[in-house]
Amino acid sequence: MDKARRIVAAQGKARWIMLLYAAVFLGLSGFFTLAGIRRIENLDGQHMTAGFVYGLALAVVWTTFGVIGSLCLGKFVTGFGSETRPQELLVRYHDRLRDLGMLPDQQNR
Repeated sequence: MDKARRIVAAQGKARWIMLLYAAVFLGLSGFFTLAGIRRIENLDGQHMTAGFVYGLALAVVWTTFGVIGSLCLGKFVTGFGSETRPQELLVRYHDRLRDLGMLPDQQNR
């Protein structure tokens, strides 16, 4: 029972950690996007290969940091309800039985 209580209590902390991760990854994605765009703007027309490399680097940044940040943000918004639902129900059921005085160890007293 204590393990289930710890899991339910840690669920709230994990949501805020997911928000922190989302902010970090999306912030990194934005920072590298702005840095890449500034580099591309400063190139002249004869450095097309450098522009291609910067564009490819931006695509890699968006697909890694952007997607990971978006997934973390989605996990923050939706929470971990489906993963911890059995533990939450177990804690709620145990607390209700304790309030009613119907736990097996309380009946012997």
